[in-house]
Amino acid sequence: MIKYLVVFAVMVSSLMASDTYKAVFDCANGNMKFVNSRMWLIEETAKELSAKKTDYEFVLTIHSQCTQIVKKSHEDKMVKMIHKRLEDLKDKYNVKIEACEIALNRWKIGKDDRLPFIDTVKNSITRVIKLQNDGFALIPYH
Repeated sequence: MIKYLVVFAVMVSSLMASDTYKAVFDCANGNMKFVNSRMWLIEETAKELSAKKTDYEFVLTIHSQCTQIVKKSHEDKMVKMIHKRLEDLKDKYNVKIEACEIALNRWKIGKDDRLPFIDTVKNSITRVIKLQNDGFALIPYH
């Protein structure tokens, strides 16, 4: 009997956890026009879920060619637009934004050179694996 109660409790808790939309948006693309459009799409998705009063948890991982968007001083107009979108995603929609330290080192972007509201993770690949294991849907922007 206890065995069935434990199984039932696990099933119920799984169903309750599924009420939260969880996604990791994995940005590796270097086309800034494309990246900007994807940041807009993340924002639109967060707006939609907020309007429906649906809980969500979003993480944006940044690595490879996309890493340049975390650099504070940038002359490119599109990157400046992306900076504003990133700040809004973090402040208005509580999106966790994480840059890969491996990529930051490769692109020689130091702590003082990057946007202050972006967190870092040692390796975005292992981070994405962990998030997927925790039930996050992977949305690749490659």
